[in-house]
Amino acid sequence: MQIYARKFLCRTGVLILCTLFASTLTAAEPAVERLTHDGLFKQRPVWSPDGHWLCFARHKGSTIYLYLRSADGKTEKRLTDRTDPEYDAHFSPDGKRLVFAFDKTSPGQGDLEVYSIGIDGKNLQPVAVNDTLSHEEYPSWSPDGKWITFSSTRDGNQELYIVRPDGKEMQRLTNNAALDEHPAWSPDGKKIAFATNRWGDFELATCDLATKTITRLTESRGLDNYPAWSADGKTIAFTSNRTGDFEIFTINADGTSPHNISQQRGIDNFPSWGPDGRLTWVSNRGGGFDVYRTVGVVE
Repeated sequence: MQIYARKFLCRTGVLILCTLFASTLTAAEPAVERLTHDGLFKQRPVWSPDGHWLCFARHKGSTIYLYLRSADGKTEKRLTDRTDPEYDAHFSPDGKRLVFAFDKTSPGQGDLEVYSIGIDGKNLQPVAVNDTLSHEEYPSWSPDGKWITFSSTRDGNQELYIVRPDGKEMQRLTNNAALDEHPAWSPDGKKIAFATNRWGDFELATCDLATKTITRLTESRGLDNYPAWSADGKTIAFTSNRTGDFEIFTINADGTSPHNISQQRGIDNFPSWGPDGRLTWVSNRGGGFDVYRTVGVVE
């Protein structure tokens, strides 16, 4: 957990110092509602397919655990009672399970692995486990529930992989000296969007699963990261600092028509779409880092 936190904070520091600017379509931010109020750092909020539950990771002191929050805000609970740091969860298409990463703490460095678990916090199952020290993280379920994608350093460099939910038939998708991270499956199951620094700073790209063709989506003077597909597959939301600070942007699935959704100074990060077409993300606009959601549908 600590190495992951350092990794994120390091990148955050670099981005805040990079006051880079680019012309982008801007408009007033849509109305948003605040879903959490404790101010503790959070990451990757994701909605269950039925929209009944929001799952996110919350840092508190030296811990990071997964929490489930009901859509009406009346119930919030930990997903598990485990003591290992856990984060980056993603729901299965049927909403019955979540896949997530956890840190098997070891001296000086974390050994990150991917497991799945029932939404009731039971029946923990290995998905991506390696015998040697490696980082298996940021898993996402395929739309048909038959595959899970994740990033891993198991072969030395950080690349993208897919694997069956039972841990079998693992396949490596990318092979490049750059870093490939934060994969997200397209709704039709044909492509995976991800962030990569193979062109210098981090940009968004897609990997066609049939041909393994890599297509660049963004080209900005800043960092573009954390892609998330809309349910209809027409739009990708992501984080970018191209305007000087972290904002939530959207682009068409082919990389055209960038649009700045959030219009707040500070850090807006980890975008995700709810099944109702609204965007959710983490922001420090209220002082701490809390989860916010647009009141209306984002086109």
